[in-house]
Amino acid sequence: MIEELRKHAKELLEYGELDVVIGYAEGSDPTRTSPVFIRKGDDVDKLVFDARCINSLPLYLNKRHEYPDKKLKKTGIFAKGCDVRAITQLIAENQLKREEVYIFSAPCEGVVSHPENWDGALHDGNCASKCVGCDVKIPADADFYSGGELPKVERNEPYQASAPQLVNLIGMAKDDRFAFWRNDFDRCFKCYACREVCPHCSCNICITDRTQPNWIDQAAHQKGVFAWHMTRAMHLVGRCTGCGECTRACPVDIQVDLFNQRMKEVIQETYGYKSGYSESEKPPLITYKTDDPQEFIR
Repeated sequence: MIEELRKHAKELLEYGELDVVIGYAEGSDPTRTSPVFIRKGDDVDKLVFDARCINSLPLYLNKRHEYPDKKLKKTGIFAKGCDVRAITQLIAENQLKREEVYIFSAPCEGVVSHPENWDGALHDGNCASKCVGCDVKIPADADFYSGGELPKVERNEPYQASAPQLVNLIGMAKDDRFAFWRNDFDRCFKCYACREVCPHCSCNICITDRTQPNWIDQAAHQKGVFAWHMTRAMHLVGRCTGCGECTRACPVDIQVDLFNQRMKEVIQETYGYKSGYSESEKPPLITYKTDDPQEFIR
C-alpha cells in the first residue's frame, strides 16, 4: 500500500501537479511518526502510512496556518477517513477549496491511542477509542485511493455519543458533573496544546490571546481555566469532527473532547447536522434560517 502511495506522490511532484505533499515520516523512535512536508520526488521514500500515524494533518490546511497565503497551486495530503472528514469541514467553512488539495488515502483499521502503547501491532488493547464504531474507515472522499476505486459507503446512521466516559458523565447529577470538571481543570496549566493540534481552532488571534478587550482571564487559575475550556468548546459547536487530538495532546490527560462529543449529539438532535460529511452544508451556528428551532432560547 505505501509503495503505491509513494509512487503516485512522486509522479505528481515530478510532473509539477503538486507543490508539496503533507504526510507522515518515521519519528524519533520506532513507536512514533511525525508530520513531514515532501517537496521533491526523491524524498517520497520518507513517507509512511500505518496505525502509528495519529496526528491530524488537516491542521496545516486551516487559515491559522496561513494556508490561503502560501499561494500553493495544489497541496497533496495523506489522510485517514477521519482526516478527510476534517478537510470536508474546512471546505464547508470556506477555509479551503476542494481544488486546492489532493487527497491520498487508504483503508484504515484504526490508529494507536498513544505512541507509548505501540507494541508493533494494533489491537483492542491499544486502539484509540475514537476508532471504535468509526464509520469512515473507508474514507468518504479521495483523489487517489490505494487499492483501486474508492467504494461507496452509506453513512446515514446518526451520531451517537457512545464513549463510556461520556455516557458515565451524562448520567451524573449536575453537581457531580461540575465537580468532575473542577477536579480535572485543577490540573490544567493552560499550555494550549488542545488548541495547537486542533484542525478547527482556526482563529488568527485566539480569543484567549486578546488583551483589548480581555475576554478571558489568561491566568491558569480556576476562573481562567474554566473560561478557556468553556469558550473553546462553544467555538467548536457544530464544527468539531471528533479527531480527539485535543485529548491526546493534553499533557495532564484532561478529556476535553468529551465536551465536543456531547455537543455533536446536541447539534444533530437540534439541527440534523453532522460536521464533516458535506462540503456544501454550512455549520448551523454560522448560518440563520427562519425555521431554525428556537426552543432553547429562554
